[in-house]
Amino acid sequence: MRVYAGIDPVSGKRHHLTEIVPAGPKAAMTAEKVRIRLLGDVDAGRQPRTSATVAQLMTRYLEVIDVEVAMRTGYESVIRTHILPLLGYLPVARVRGEVLDSFYAQLRACRIHCRGARGLVDHRTRAQHECDRRCRPHQCRPLGPSGIRQAHVILNSAFAHAVRWDWVGTNPCTKAVAPRAAKPKPQPPSASQAARISSEAWKDPVWGLFVWLAMTSGARRG
Repeated sequence: MRVYAGIDPVSGKRHHLTEIVPAGPKAAMTAEKVRIRLLGDVDAGRQPRTSATVAQLMTRYLEVIDVEVAMRTGYESVIRTHILPLLGYLPVARVRGEVLDSFYAQLRACRIHCRGARGLVDHRTRAQHECDRRCRPHQCRPLGPSGIRQAHVILNSAFAHAVRWDWVGTNPCTKAVAPRAAKPKPQPPSASQAARISSEAWKDPVWGLFVWLAMTSGARRG
């Protein structure tokens, strides 16, 4: 069953919603129900409006966002390392909350997405080299909570843009379980330790002034 859904904003070509109805004695009745449902989705604006992939969405997203250079570099690294290898081939219309939950689960299982593959090696360097005892059989290491949450933030922002661009009707990230932020574990110096640090820092007047202001004003790192 194919239903016309407008012009694809990415490719500029005609976009159709398609669904396969299995053969059988009730195929004609089922096909009519599918046709009515798809037409209802089009009329209500719930249908995906493009066949673009997540990779194409990420490319367009990076073109339009206005962020600092350091933040952009971090975004590009997360997109290149995690989002594109696992989600890049998917059409944006097929990304659902369940897909994203599975994506986060893979990142928690292994940061290189090994998926239980055998024979992998954790090399001591990414440069060309001859392996020695420092190159060991792969051991899965999960991606930290902050890294997973950053991937979620990027996807959420990208799909929010996709909704505004009429690529998709809804943001699937709102239906996924967002990774919990890691709880901060500050270890500030005690009053006596702070006094000793400040006294030592004053041996250099400029450094001492900086440390004293930081301690008394509680200035942020930025």
